[in-house]
Amino acid sequence: MRRSLAKPGAIVLPAVLVTVLVVVLAAASLALAGGKPKEGWGSDSSFIGRYHLKVTDPGDKGVRGGELTLFIQEEFPGSEEPAGILKLQTKNNNDVVYLKELKSQGTTRTAIVKGGSFLGPTIGNFKATMKSPGVLVGRVATKGLGTVRATFHRYSKKPTQ
Repeated sequence: MRRSLAKPGAIVLPAVLVTVLVVVLAAASLALAGGKPKEGWGSDSSFIGRYHLKVTDPGDKGVRGGELTLFIQEEFPGSEEPAGILKLQTKNNNDVVYLKELKSQGTTRTAIVKGGSFLGPTIGNFKATMKSPGVLVGRVATKGLGTVRATFHRYSKKPTQ
């Protein structure tokens, strides 16, 4: 008689361990994918460019319109990240704020708002939903302007034109 190479229960334990490992890894990947925002707002061609601003709620300072320019900023050689400049027109003047730390999660786009320059203090936040390519619906909130709600329509895929 031949002896079998493995005992009848010897294969079951590794198979169970492999199954448990696969389930745990699948759950972990789903949790990570849905939980943490990604850097940037997607592929550069999906958001880089210039946007007109159609105000739906003018905020505390009565914002009438404006323009958003999104581009890739080189902070130092070899370090590039997306950034933006938002010009808001009020009755009396233009306010300019700077968008940094752009992140995306699904169709949601967020950024922190800096005052004075890209290195200035954080003065607020930006949050929008990408409704279709080149169309963002959202808001920018700062202490000085309040919460301004608007629709952003891309009219150029080039930040300089």
